[in-house]
Amino acid sequence: MTKRPPWQHASIIILFWGLAFWACSRMIVPPAVDRDQSVTASYSFENALLHLRHIAVTPHPVGSRSHDAVAAYLLEQIKALGYHAEVQETIASALFDTEKPFVKAAPIKNIMVRVAGKESQGAALIAAHYDSVETSPGAADDGAAVASMLEVLRILKQGARPKNDMIFLFSDAEELGLLGSRAFIERHPWARDCVLALNFEARGNGGVLLMFETSAHNGRLVEHYARAAVQPVASSLMFSIYRKLLHNDTDFSIFREAGIAGMNFAFIEGWTDYHTALDNLERLDPRTLALQGHNMLQLARHFADADLKNFGQDGDFGYFNLPFGKLFVFSLDDHLPLLLAGAALLSFVLLAMIGGYYRRIGMLQFFQQTGIFLLHVGLITGINFVFHAALLHIYDNNRWLPEPYNAILYFQASCCITFALFMLLHASLSRSIKPQEFTAAALCLWLLAGIYLALAFPGGVFFAVVPGLAMLAAWTFSLFRPGTPSTFITGVCSGAVLFIVAPTLYLAHHALGFHFDWLLMIVGALTLGLVTPALEILRRAYGRMLPAIFLALASILLVRADLSSDFSRVHPKPNSIIYAWDGTRNSAQWLSYDPEPDNWTRQFLTAKPGISTAGIFDDFIPSRRMLVLETQPVPLAIPSVRVVEQRIAKGKKYLAIHIRSRRDAPLIRLKADNMAAAIQIYAGNQLIHQNLPAASPLEYIEFHGLPSEGVTFTFVLPADIPMKMLQLIEIRPDLTEVWQKNFKSRPENTIPMRSSSSMPVDAVILRQSYPL
Repeated sequence: MTKRPPWQHASIIILFWGLAFWACSRMIVPPAVDRDQSVTASYSFENALLHLRHIAVTPHPVGSRSHDAVAAYLLEQIKALGYHAEVQETIASALFDTEKPFVKAAPIKNIMVRVAGKESQGAALIAAHYDSVETSPGAADDGAAVASMLEVLRILKQGARPKNDMIFLFSDAEELGLLGSRAFIERHPWARDCVLALNFEARGNGGVLLMFETSAHNGRLVEHYARAAVQPVASSLMFSIYRKLLHNDTDFSIFREAGIAGMNFAFIEGWTDYHTALDNLERLDPRTLALQGHNMLQLARHFADADLKNFGQDGDFGYFNLPFGKLFVFSLDDHLPLLLAGAALLSFVLLAMIGGYYRRIGMLQFFQQTGIFLLHVGLITGINFVFHAALLHIYDNNRWLPEPYNAILYFQASCCITFALFMLLHASLSRSIKPQEFTAAALCLWLLAGIYLALAFPGGVFFAVVPGLAMLAAWTFSLFRPGTPSTFITGVCSGAVLFIVAPTLYLAHHALGFHFDWLLMIVGALTLGLVTPALEILRRAYGRMLPAIFLALASILLVRADLSSDFSRVHPKPNSIIYAWDGTRNSAQWLSYDPEPDNWTRQFLTAKPGISTAGIFDDFIPSRRMLVLETQPVPLAIPSVRVVEQRIAKGKKYLAIHIRSRRDAPLIRLKADNMAAAIQIYAGNQLIHQNLPAASPLEYIEFHGLPSEGVTFTFVLPADIPMKMLQLIEIRPDLTEVWQKNFKSRPENTIPMRSSSSMPVDAVILRQSYPL
């Protein structure tokens, strides 16, 4: 038989790798938008876009006029669709047990619609929040989901009456700490009817819709999702890492803690735009909006007529994607992940022993090859670490950003560099490398990683076991059929490895960010070691030309990144400025979180401001390192604070204090001596804090959305505990009160940086003390 030339064997590998990457792209790239409006009973992207143009006009945080306008629009549209809107208005609160425990409270307005079922077994809840942060119009987070909910309501109105009740919750104050969903679960009677919750979120402006979290005992849930979803993308590895490492919360956290079964959905590409002015309609990927809407509709239709009994009462399942929109589901009960990982490792050990018996594998050589393989991984990891450190050093703009705008280009360049380095190292050490033992070393490490995943992240065991078993099959064939062409088997098995690993690395890049890319390249290097039989075929065909091509690709990607590295209107610089007036000392400061003054902030800070690590008002609003400059105080209208009631009854002291802003400040923080001794604290008539015996001492109260008429806070104290001094901070998120005629307005190539209540931006902050 005539031997095939090396390029023909390489072509087979390239074919299967190409098919694997094509299948990956079909999974992780949203499909094109279908703008056909001929079928009124199908999801209309244009309708959702029209709603979004009203919702995401400007930032609409709780307490703002724009927030009221969004709520009014939702109520108007719900009425126009022929539904009755249920409105829950209350003051919601939550205790945050941080280093300095505090209570966060706000007036909230949850908006709900209930679609009555004809044979309801309980209600399926579909939820998204309609508030935004101070610095963002919230087109993606979470306007896209809110717009899709209105469109799904329109379609359900035209169809047959569902079997089950459907509750649509437009929750409020999610950005303040899930306050709206807490109020719904704790105080609204409809919450008791919910047996299933589907929550829709966003942490970027594009990408596929990920089902990234489930409730416990998710077996039936995942099976239903696999049947109903459009282009399902889900991985129990992502879920395991999210729950154990990231510790982020959404409204779904509240539903899950209440014992409601359900799933959490989000898209995560474009994280640089998240919670900034760039989260606008123009930058939202229309394909993502359409895919989210189609999934919401299909899931709503499915669960509207599904059997909702016994959700959350069966076993825990792991899951991962198969080609062409399918999910593979496996049980996590009875230590099955550990059994699978152990069986895979035991199979390898037995095969290696048999191979050793036939003198095809030497154990000494096996350990030598393990060392060579680890040398590959170590060198590649070190070079990638230096590469990422160099990018941060060379491009000064990255100091201003939590994530570079062109991070995806750097990630792709890292992948190309990793591939090229592995091939070059492999070629340089080819005389010392024994392919059979080298592959065995990589297999052994992968299968040992499977044992670790089974113990630490059981849902992620597939990530090691499936690629390991695939290449174990190819390795076994070559072990017992030496000299027999195995290119086809190698191509199929290595393609299967790439289909599992490549999308996971891609999504992990978007989830974890640029600063973790060098760690992801460790997985990349380990993967290349696993598919070494395929790489050997490519090396024999193309030699050093292949790494040269990938280094050239990396260079092209880096040139593209360099061309887009400067700040511009498309990629604006995030910066910050704060004016803080301490009325207790009659002193004022300009402050900034920025690394250094820029052309705009220099007018406030000068070219050489001081450096402070005390934060704003030191112990009250702590922060990281800040730029600071003392300045002349600008007279500000201090808040109105008056004691409206002070009495003792049944051994308790009741102290009621009315607080009203004279500056229309939406956010206040209040702190008082002996606040930690308060038995109860009320805002208006609503209890916002109950002192429990085991609780940490309360430091302060943070109240958002302060109404123009103010709020009365009532402190219930032991009769013998005095409260003599109140300290109050007001935060107003604009600079108009202190703006001077000679100040230049913010340039178009800058935006306010991401903010939070502990890190206000473009704000005027006032502190004042009041004797009681």
